[in-house]
Amino acid sequence: MIAKVSMAVLMTVLVIGAAGSSLARAQQKVAGGTLTAGDYVEIQQLVARYSYAVDTHADNGYAYADLFAPDGVFGTTKGREALAELARTTQKDRGGPSYTRHYLTNVIVYPTPEGARGSQYLMAIDVSEGGKPSSVVHGGRYDDLYVKTPAGWRFRSRQLHPATIGVPPPTAKLPPSSR
Repeated sequence: MIAKVSMAVLMTVLVIGAAGSSLARAQQKVAGGTLTAGDYVEIQQLVARYSYAVDTHADNGYAYADLFAPDGVFGTTKGREALAELARTTQKDRGGPSYTRHYLTNVIVYPTPEGARGSQYLMAIDVSEGGKPSSVVHGGRYDDLYVKTPAGWRFRSRQLHPATIGVPPPTAKLPPSSR
């Protein structure tokens, strides 16, 4: 009987410890930066809205541009007007709500003293139409810097790294080569 009670107490302590550990990670503090669980959710929503904005060209490209800080940068494109133009002209013949095809997954977010940084994988799919089979158009990884503005979390910068064989994400720790 005592062994059963002790086991139940041990299991309860383990569950409570795991829950506390999860909460601590959700409100991570790293090198002067702190993010709450709400910050993580807002940043993940920002990342999710990106695909919709780029695919639909909504609001004449401004739905895309407004995901960035006023001085935000995508690659070498900087500022609201230039970002809106980029969104309007990217795959112009394939835009609109019927052509949603950018998928971002495996979102990782880390706090920084200036806000946050993150990465996620990208896959763009050309959806089947007119008898043509569906295909993966391109893929890769985005590396982001996020900043909290009065309007909420925004991209300070976003860099696309197109997929190539053998290029690991910057946070990956690969085993030593056997060569």
